[in-house]
Amino acid sequence: MVNRPMSENSGVVVIGAGLSGLVAARRLVAAGQPVRVLEARDLVGGRTRAVAAVPGAGLVDVGATWGWAHHPYLMALARELSIAPFEQYSAGHLAYETGGTVHRLGQASGSAGYLRFGGGAAVVAQTVAAALPAGTMQLNTRVTQLRQVAGGVEVEAEEGGQLRTYHAAAVVVALPPRLAAHSLRFEPELPAAVRAAQQAMPTWMSHAMKSVITYETPFWRGQGWSGFAVSQLGPLTEIHDATPPEGEPGVLFGFFAGPHPLRSAVPAARETAVTAQLTRLFGPPAARPLAYQELDWTREPFTSTPADAAPPLSVPLQAPVELATPLWQGRLLWAGAETATGEWGRLDGAIEAGERAARQVLAGAAVTQG
Repeated sequence: MVNRPMSENSGVVVIGAGLSGLVAARRLVAAGQPVRVLEARDLVGGRTRAVAAVPGAGLVDVGATWGWAHHPYLMALARELSIAPFEQYSAGHLAYETGGTVHRLGQASGSAGYLRFGGGAAVVAQTVAAALPAGTMQLNTRVTQLRQVAGGVEVEAEEGGQLRTYHAAAVVVALPPRLAAHSLRFEPELPAAVRAAQQAMPTWMSHAMKSVITYETPFWRGQGWSGFAVSQLGPLTEIHDATPPEGEPGVLFGFFAGPHPLRSAVPAARETAVTAQLTRLFGPPAARPLAYQELDWTREPFTSTPADAAPPLSVPLQAPVELATPLWQGRLLWAGAETATGEWGRLDGAIEAGERAARQVLAGAAVTQG
């Protein structure tokens, strides 16, 4: 049962505590703006998520993972936060599985130059969130409606069975565009071109499922394998060495094939199939994992919508202008990796979009639409 609404005045409300929303909040706070970040989940990070490989061991990603040295926004933010990325292990042969045969290819891995973060990519968002002023973050708060009112935006949300209303001077929606269209009501209704762009925009990683398999050591390295593998047989289509920077335990992770029938099976069946595949690729030591973990992002309702279940046929290089242009006389602004103009969908794009949204708020969002 939802109780009667409570009301609160806020400066700028940011919807979504993924990396993009948190970066927007960080820049606004630094400029002296009062900010409230509303997040439906009970944790920050959005599509960055890390789990312990085994109890007491380092954290490994089950969500967004990589950056690259040519990603200017991610590298700059990492320096500001004193978080040093490390290069993913890539020395050795690539395993290519096709036609029931495992081929040992080359000495240069296809994952050379991939950068990861100790503790997983989620550590970037967590560090940003931890530095925000006390009271800025509000978890377990699901926004349901945005209403344009005189002088700002009225935000309705559900928190602990209660309706709460926030009166904001401006709102930054830092959700995937398709999710925003699916889960938020807008009054007045958004322009038709914006709604069409939201629905057409795929959500990065929304169809993905990651499996993480942990071993006592990265035994494959001693056999000359890089840990990078590509398979036409599956169930994992692409596999990487995800071992923490300290070198133990040994960790592999892979992407589960999008339409694979095992995605609807029980977890034990997937674990059995994944272990068998890694044994084909890397030999008998792979048959004895310490742990198996997985995350299917299609089952994350605060990331994916029913329209996101199938892998997109293509992904854009950048967002259309409709998904980066302020509305409601500059009071309604957009962030999120899908609204970036460069490195669309990636961590770098998420940061770029969050910084752009913050600049638009601070500039009074002079360029408006609708």
